Amino acid sequence: MIQRVQSLFFFFSAICLITIVYTFPVLQNTEEYFLLSEYFPLVRLAVLLSAALSLFAIFQFKNRKRQMLIAAISRFMITIAVFTLVFFYRGEEQFGLGMILMLIPFITLYAANFFIKKDEKLVKSADRIR
Repeated sequence: MIQRVQSLFFFFSAICLITIVYTFPVLQNTEEYFLLSEYFPLVRLAVLLSAALSLFAIFQFKNRKRQMLIAAISRFMITIAVFTLVFFYRGEEQFGLGMILMLIPFITLYAANFFIKKDEKLVKSADRIR
C-alpha cells in the first residue's frame, strides 16, 4: 500500500526538508547567507531527523495509528526547528527562503495525517458492514 496519497505526502515532505537543509538559506543579511548545513547543527539535526521520520512513516502503512503519531512528531520537530531559528539565532539577519519553505513540509505532513484519518474511517465503516 505504498501507493497511497499519504505516502506521496510523506515522501514530498522528506525531499523538501532535505533540500532545505542543503540548498536554501534560512537566514540572510546583506553580506552572507546562512545555510542549515553549515551554521546550525542542532537545527539541522532536528530537520534531518524529521525527514528520516517522514521516510520511515511511508513503510508503516500497516499501522495507521503509528503513521499519525510519526507525522505529529515530525511536525513538532519542524516547529521546534523554526522557533529555535526565530528566537535564538536571529539577530540582524532576515528570514531566508529556507525558513519560508519550512511551511511546505509542515502542510504536507498535515495533509498526510488528514488522509490517514480518512483511511481509518473507511476501514472502520467496512468493519461495521461485515
